[in-house]
Formats: sequence, C-alpha cells, structure tokens
Amino acid sequence: MPHSDEISLLAERISDIRSGRVLAELSEARAHIADQYQAFEDIMAADAPPHIYGVNTLPGHREGEPIPAEFASSYQRDLIHNHCLPQTEFVDSETARFIHLAKCLTVSAGGALISPDLYDILVDLSADPDFAPQIPVGASYSSGDVIPAAYWARSVLAASPDYELKPGEGMALINGAFVHIGTALAGFARLEKAWTTYLETTRQFLMRVPANDAFMTPAAQPRVEAALRFVTETSRYPAPGDLQPPVSVRAIPQTLSAFHTSIAGFARELLASLSQPSSNPRIGKTGQGEACILPSGSFVAPSLSLATGQVIDSVLMLGWTLVRRMEYFLSGQVEGVARDGTGPNDPIGLIQWPKLAAANLEHMRMLNSRRVFASGGATSYGVEDFWTYGMIVAQQLSGCLDTLMDILELEQTIQREVREETSSRTATTAESRAAGFLYSG
Repeated sequence: MPHSDEISLLAERISDIRSGRVLAELSEARAHIADQYQAFEDIMAADAPPHIYGVNTLPGHREGEPIPAEFASSYQRDLIHNHCLPQTEFVDSETARFIHLAKCLTVSAGGALISPDLYDILVDLSADPDFAPQIPVGASYSSGDVIPAAYWARSVLAASPDYELKPGEGMALINGAFVHIGTALAGFARLEKAWTTYLETTRQFLMRVPANDAFMTPAAQPRVEAALRFVTETSRYPAPGDLQPPVSVRAIPQTLSAFHTSIAGFARELLASLSQPSSNPRIGKTGQGEACILPSGSFVAPSLSLATGQVIDSVLMLGWTLVRRMEYFLSGQVEGVARDGTGPNDPIGLIQWPKLAAANLEHMRMLNSRRVFASGGATSYGVEDFWTYGMIVAQQLSGCLDTLMDILELEQTIQREVREETSSRTATTAESRAAGFLYSG
C-alpha cells in the first residue's frame, strides 16, 4: 500500500538516499536545467546585460561593484576558495551525503544558475560511494550557509579538476539552504531510533505499572494508535481502589502523540524544503513569460528551523517524563519493585540512577532551551541578514537526541535490574512494526 503520511514518505526518501542510487527525479530534471541555463546565457549575451549579484558583481555589501576585469575569468572559483575560512570540525560522512543530496534536489527544482554540465557532475557524485565532501559543522547562522557550502563546493571541484566553472556557477554552488536542509535531514534520520527505543522502554515500564482504558482512546493517527497498542499490550488494568499514578504516567498517550506530531511537522517541512528551489539569484519569468533573473530569499528556510525547534521541545518534554517515571518506578509504590530497587544483598540499590537521569535532563535543558528567533543580525557594514539558526538548531537536535538516548538507556538498565525474565512478553509484534516510521496506512 502507498505510504500514508509525511514521516513514511521521508523515511522512504532517506532509504533511497542511503541506497546510493541516483534518484529518479534528478535524472528527469536535466532537460529543464539545460533550458533554464540557456535562458540565462541568452540574457548575458545581450548588448547591455543586467548587473546580476555574484555573476558580474562582487558579493555581500559590495554588490554594487563590478568584478575587476583582471579577475573575471577566475572569479567564480575564487569566490569559493575565498569563503573556505579555517575550520577544524567537520560533519560525519552520512550528514555530508545528505547535504550533497539536498543540493542536488533543490537544484533539480529549478532556478539555480547551474549549467547541465555541472548538474551532471553533481548527480554523478550523488551515486559515488567514494565522494566524501569535507563540510564544517558550524561557521554559520543560516542566512545562507556560505562557509560550509564553500567547503562542499571545493570538494565537488576537487572531484572534477578539469571542469571550468561557467558564469554564475560559483555563486550558485555556495548559495542556498541546502547545508541547513541536509543537516536537519541527518537529525530526522536519527529520530526513528529514539522513537522505537521510547516505545520499547515504555512497554517495559507498563509491564509493572498498570495502564487503563484512557490509554486506548482511539487516536486519529494510525501510527500513534499502533504505538499505544504496542506499549500497553502486556500491561494490566489497575485494581479497584488503586491510587492513580503520577501525571507523567497517566499522560503517556498525550506525550507520545505530541512527540509524533512534532516529528510529522518536521518531516513535512523537510519534504517541502527538498522539493523547492533554493538559490539567489534565481532564473525566473516575468508576467509575460520572458526569462529574467530574480533576487530571491529562498536561501533561508525559517519554517524548517521552527519545526526543528518543536522537535527539540518535544524531546525536552520526553526527557522530563522519563525522569519522573523513573523516580516513581523506584518509589516503592509500584507492585513488585522495592524502593530504590534494593534487594536482600543490596540495601542501597539504584538510589543514584534517577539523579543521574535528572542531571542529564538539566544539562540538556541548559544547552537547548533558547528558541530559534531570540535575536536577528546585521553584518557586512549593515547589510541585513536573516539569522534562521538552521545549522545550530539541527545540531542542537542531534545533541538532544544523544542525551535522550542516554536517559532511555538509564531507564532500560533500571528495568533490567528489577524485572523478571519473561521473554515471551517482549517479542516483536505486528503492533510494534506498525508503530515504526515506515508504517503504511
């Protein structure tokens, strides 16, 4: 059956990228790329070609200045090398691959000043397992990620040393939101493990702590309903007169649903960003259908930054609920679990474990509680910048997921220390598979 939602579609797209195959839409876009670049060349061949940013003018606050004649032939390549400022920390190979594919996809959407010859190089590199571009981790506030993008572009040129950049291609290579998009895509790729681990630990928790009818209120989203069935499958109903558990336990359906909602919104923005043009300047058309060069703000992706921030908030929320339910689990109020997980030969037990989890949570809160648009900025002698913090927020998400996995591992260890060995109760079921990211509704 066809995938029914954004999470499944994006998970499938990531699987395609990891396969190393050339994506079908990249091959299909070549003719359109050729037509657009020919239109650009026709514009530049006019008796009085227009001033075009980064093509025949200097960049940044020097946009009004023409390129000196003696630098015209080497300008596009010089532009790339000029932006490769010294850096020492670089993204991992999978993130670099996601960044490269994000560039290929946004170029294939149209508008970039990329010739079909250069486009062929980009597409061929997308299927080259030995292509490992060196891209800095930071060095950007995502008003265009030109420094990390220049490192990527330099790697592209190093892989094709005989290629001579055509007019506009140097600027087109380093411009756009593709570094931000690719870094965010790498963050999404890590979310499935966090999601499935959260479901598994919640299932183990609810083997000891009774669930109730309210947990299975029909959910609108099939994956959420399947997840709730999975985590409650081996639980029991509370006995009459039992005291109600803490809100962090009662609200498991609500927190799980909220986490899913944030992931779905993140996937939706990533899919949109991967399918849209992202460059400045852009090839476009006038109202009369004539080709023209347009200034563009498509090199920023603020909606993606905001969606990433929502996932961070949901991870912080999950971290709090995990710490609170660890404390409850070892409080002495859960049937069959001694206070602090103590035993006949261990009077101290697991007394420090929830405290370590709380320390991890507070560390995560301290580092990642600032929201995306806490400030803006203007650099280059007052030239306006739109600071979307895309790379920073995507890196915060990765850091949050690392900490969340640490907290989940602590909870798993606590559960292993106190639970009975019942392998039949932990088998993978249809519900657990249906709750995954590739669920087909």
